[in-house]
Amino acid sequence: MTQSELNAWLAKEVAAFPCKTALHLADALTGEVLHSFEADTAVTSASTIKTPILLAVLDQVAAGKLDLSAQIPLNPANLLEDTAVFEEENREESYSLWEYLYWMIVESDNTATNTVLDLVGFEVINTYIRDTLGLTGTVCRRKMLDFAAKAAGRDNVTTAADQCRCYGLLGRRAILTPPLLDVALDFLTRQRSMDCFLRYIPYPVTIAHKTGGLDHVDHDAGLLWVGDRCLTLAILTWDGPALDGEPQQRRLIGKLAKAIYQTYRE
Repeated sequence: MTQSELNAWLAKEVAAFPCKTALHLADALTGEVLHSFEADTAVTSASTIKTPILLAVLDQVAAGKLDLSAQIPLNPANLLEDTAVFEEENREESYSLWEYLYWMIVESDNTATNTVLDLVGFEVINTYIRDTLGLTGTVCRRKMLDFAAKAAGRDNVTTAADQCRCYGLLGRRAILTPPLLDVALDFLTRQRSMDCFLRYIPYPVTIAHKTGGLDHVDHDAGLLWVGDRCLTLAILTWDGPALDGEPQQRRLIGKLAKAIYQTYRE
């Protein structure tokens, strides 16, 4: 497909699927916008908020305010039932900040994320999101799985355009120090959720990304290297048919991502 043909196809697929969808695709190095639908619509972020959290914490490390090797006690109040990392049989009393950040991204562990949020605080994270990343529709207001806060109107939100701006800064190596930027990219390239962008792509792919999902919400956003180009891609879906863990919206994300990858690979 040509770029214009792909744009029409994407619009048709998005319109036909029974959920709301925001999509933004841009060149990471130049910022050229290639495709964009509802990119500035703020929606529940789910776990895609963990990428800005990661970058805010690494910025604190760069400033000498935190140390990746520092041991941080695991507060029992932060232990969540969905953890696949801090299980009783293998639980330790403390872990390094590096390990909490690793599990927050690679396994999307919510216990690790809430520990990090306690350590750094919402004000520091949101100031970094606003002033350094320059994101205008992204805010972190609650801990992971704090549905009471969400019901009270304190939700974590983001936009497709913000996600792409965040990853574009990573792709251009325009934030953090080189070693800490490499830490961020290492985590994001190793994250284990492969059932959105990569669902239907049969080729070897280099990608640094973070997914997110809740009831009726599924997202994926990141850096995608296609040939000699580095692209930022965000596909956010909400108000759809999929309960948490169900695949309907992730199939849509995979279908759209495959068409995008094939078009720009040719």
